[in-house]
Amino acid sequence: MRIALCLLLIDLWVPKVFAQGTALSPAVGVLSTDVPAGLSGAQFPIIPADALVSLVAGHVDAGVAGMRVHEVVMMSAATPSSVLNSGTSYYLEVTTGLLEGERFEVDEARTMAATPGVLVIDLDDPNSTRAGLAVGSLVGMKVAIRPHMTLAGLQSRITPPLVGNNVASMADGVLIFNSTSAVTYYLRSDGVTWRKAGSTVDFSGMIIPPDQSIMLQMRSGAKELRQQGIIRGNAFRLNMKPGIRSAATGFPDGLSPVEFGATTNVLAPQLTTWVGNNQQSLADGIMVFDPAKGSFVSYYLRADGVTWRASGSTVDLSANKFLKPDSIIMIKRRYADDQGLVPRPY
Repeated sequence: MRIALCLLLIDLWVPKVFAQGTALSPAVGVLSTDVPAGLSGAQFPIIPADALVSLVAGHVDAGVAGMRVHEVVMMSAATPSSVLNSGTSYYLEVTTGLLEGERFEVDEARTMAATPGVLVIDLDDPNSTRAGLAVGSLVGMKVAIRPHMTLAGLQSRITPPLVGNNVASMADGVLIFNSTSAVTYYLRSDGVTWRKAGSTVDFSGMIIPPDQSIMLQMRSGAKELRQQGIIRGNAFRLNMKPGIRSAATGFPDGLSPVEFGATTNVLAPQLTTWVGNNQQSLADGIMVFDPAKGSFVSYYLRADGVTWRASGSTVDLSANKFLKPDSIIMIKRRYADDQGLVPRPY
């Protein structure tokens, strides 16, 4: 599968003014991938555009009974409520500081009703990477309000256009994996509405979180997926859960399992780190879908905590960049880790 990544990294060195200081503007680029007919994977590491970038001046509990909702005061001239578009979902990502990489779901309705300059974040939302956040901990940090990818957003980035059908088995669609199964969402004949089997709800606005990869199902033929915008310049947070879950790397580059952080950390609590074993069934692993084979290729961590092998192979793949931005990745873990972090690869 062809992957073309064009980076305009020169922007990293051009000083730009934001909030009450100066910063370097983020790198921008275009990620173009061939999407074959049939099944293939996809991730969304390119951010279309930051709605707002600012330093944080204040951070307090919003005082909503029974909910962990916080108010974040921005230093920027533009207010959060002025940059939010109706019908679009957003998240706040910390780009510098001790909490670099953390993401918090934006409560758009409360933000629109809040005092100008205040952004309201929902720590209880499953897309937020940290539920426990001390009041004031975001003060002084640089943050960015970023739009979520949705099914409609995915559709707009694919050419030729997806072909819908009111019969699910004949329509272009996607498969979203959870811990036990995959749910298929398909485009209807009107070319706008997205549904899943047995439902009449329109899922076109359904969020595809930054830390999730998906499977594309192209029944109408091969396509191109083109993403254009900002390349993440901070480390990427990824909460690990026990069992099997889909995951994304957060970056448009192919990563090795070592670069992804998939090694045993002897300094971390034993019940949070990756578990290696020379018997594959007892080891933590990664599965990557291969469109040519129509199946997942399984990799597992060896007992030394560093070496990675493919099932049935003796070759060390710890430095092999098999975690690609055009793939769906499934992680199998024994233990949870609510502080997983993928370092910036550049």
